[in-house]
Amino acid sequence: MYAADRKTIHDRREMLRVKVKSLAAEARIIRHEEARTRGAIQAELHRHRTVDVRLEARLSVLAYGLIRGRALERMEPKTRPENALSAAQWDRVRAMGKKFGPAGGIELPGEAKALLMAA
Repeated sequence: MYAADRKTIHDRREMLRVKVKSLAAEARIIRHEEARTRGAIQAELHRHRTVDVRLEARLSVLAYGLIRGRALERMEPKTRPENALSAAQWDRVRAMGKKFGPAGGIELPGEAKALLMAA
């Protein structure tokens, strides 16, 4: 996103948005390939889609929302305790915010800061 002068780059949120779309397309492709296979390969594809790709998509969407100034409660209003993010996952969100966000990085929610300080 450009600053008001239309020449200075404020952040690279468009690149993160493309990443989110790519992860969604990857999940669709994997689901299609799951239907074509059987056995151990199908189970491995399913695990990759439902664990790895899904988590990376969630973290990317959180980073994108935080760059845009959205509150965590607005993005994930009802997060169960078993689905709470770990310190390593919040660190990944912070890294994406630093890479794609404004020069100063992004402001993490209070619970994320507490987790990162404890780790």
